[in-house]
Amino acid sequence: MTFGLQKCAKVEVIRGKLSRREDIILSDGQIINNLGEERRYRYLGVQQTYEIKQQENKREVEEQMITRVRKILSTQLSAKNKITAINTWAIPAFSYTAGILNWSKTDLERLDRRVRAIFTQHGMLHPNSAIERLYIQRSEGGRGLTSIEITDLKEKNNLKRYFGNETLPLHRLVSAMFDSRTPNAAERAEPETEELEEKWKRNWQTKPLHGRFYTSLHQPEVDMKSSNTYLTQGYLFPQTEGTFLAIQDQVVPTRVYIKHIMKQRVETTKCRLCNQEEESVQHLSSGCSAIAGTKYLSRHNNMGKVVHQLLGLKELLIKNFTPHHLYNPQALLENSDVKIYWDIPIATDQGVEHNRPDLVIWDKKKNEATIIDFAVPFDQNLMKAYKDKTSKYEALARQMKSMWRLQKVEIKPMIISCNGLVHRKTVQHIRELQLPINALCWMQKAVILGTVNIIRQVVYPH
Repeated sequence: MTFGLQKCAKVEVIRGKLSRREDIILSDGQIINNLGEERRYRYLGVQQTYEIKQQENKREVEEQMITRVRKILSTQLSAKNKITAINTWAIPAFSYTAGILNWSKTDLERLDRRVRAIFTQHGMLHPNSAIERLYIQRSEGGRGLTSIEITDLKEKNNLKRYFGNETLPLHRLVSAMFDSRTPNAAERAEPETEELEEKWKRNWQTKPLHGRFYTSLHQPEVDMKSSNTYLTQGYLFPQTEGTFLAIQDQVVPTRVYIKHIMKQRVETTKCRLCNQEEESVQHLSSGCSAIAGTKYLSRHNNMGKVVHQLLGLKELLIKNFTPHHLYNPQALLENSDVKIYWDIPIATDQGVEHNRPDLVIWDKKKNEATIIDFAVPFDQNLMKAYKDKTSKYEALARQMKSMWRLQKVEIKPMIISCNGLVHRKTVQHIRELQLPINALCWMQKAVILGTVNIIRQVVYPH
């Protein structure tokens, strides 16, 4: 057996003070060095001698964690993968010391602020966005970053639980040291992490500006799971995700925001494009008449192209898949089983006001037809948009059923808001058409990229 003496050292403590002694010389001439006050040894990842140097260790842990965060954010990973990497590689550099080093609440808040500041430097977080969303799960509309404060609390609870369940005297002593005032502290401390997570949700909900999107997300007609697909799948670029959440939080520097929130002087709050309505992020996203026939139409058509192409592939009318922004739909696709119309007027015996839906599917086998129309309204208008689309084409549906002698004609509006909220009926209609489940993902992506592109070109033209 041989010892790695280069990793060994000697320390002597007499009455609580470090004693200066000579090195140990072994019989074969090898030396075990004596540790002085200026030297440290690492035990279970913590630098120490006869005591743990709190401040030195905390500085080292903080810098190591921040260095890892910077390295991750400098990579080409997607938004979700960057946050996953931080949770699994950067945060553990801190969590290893939780419950061992004395991290105060001020320390924990400062560390969280440093991480958020780095996010802002890399364009992943708008400085005025809701910071609560950063720590909420992605399936609930957040971004899934692990909070330093919650990490510290969880690790302490785990230690309390472990030592509290053991019966050896040393374990009992350590358990008592965690909290000598309350014998059942381990049981009572566990819910604190859940309370902190619920507190973030309440704070997000109650904020007068940021909370508007929370209210929209929890509307009864919104399918929350589908609406958060872009977050749970994490396919967006980090900067795109940061910009899109800033749009949802309504902190984009429009003229209304600059005047009423930032309290700065502006010549006018009218829209710089149409010069008619107040320039808010809602107006630019879905209400400006100056770009209704161009940018809004392009976003609307990109969503429709996804459905048109998937229908063509399903019915073997199209051979190869093409990304939606490159896809050019044909006005008519037809075979012996089905006929698909794209954005062309439907001739009827009696004239109807609205005779040009986005899509018409004529199933020759079943002798049925389906009218599909797409819409990208503002968040609060999801229900209204669905009802308007349904009533808009009722007359056309009656004329088509009579003229083409069909068994049934259905109207299936597909609604996704400019902020990516998916109407429940849209999910249902996708299933009824037997389209792939990722159809919603591509439709939502087309809307999100369209909205971000509009805001960037208008508010950040350079």
